[in-house]
Amino acid sequence: MIDKKIVELVVERAQGYCEACGKPEQPTMALHHRKLKSRGGKDSASNLMRVHHSCHNMSTGSIHANPVWAEDKGFMVASWQEPHVAPMHTPNGGIVLLQNDGTIITLEEGKYGHSN
Repeated sequence: MIDKKIVELVVERAQGYCEACGKPEQPTMALHHRKLKSRGGKDSASNLMRVHHSCHNMSTGSIHANPVWAEDKGFMVASWQEPHVAPMHTPNGGIVLLQNDGTIITLEEGKYGHSN
């Protein structure tokens, strides 16, 4: 079970949108581990993304169905990487670092989060 405070940080950071596609949240959302637990990933705000179930693993265009694409976008990180220093692409073209305190460091301009 993921600590409630970590979940709250991720939910607040996502601001009501899927962190993968940028569309508004749905009644149920998934928490995706960027560094998979099988690769040593932990339950931390930098390692978790709030995503639609279809963006996570329930469609052919999902993170788990397309691991090469997901790694290119920073939605999945290698076992040797630490999520807080692994860049992630945002739906609007930015590149950010997700931090364990729930904050975001912008590396390349682009609005974080949702697409209009």
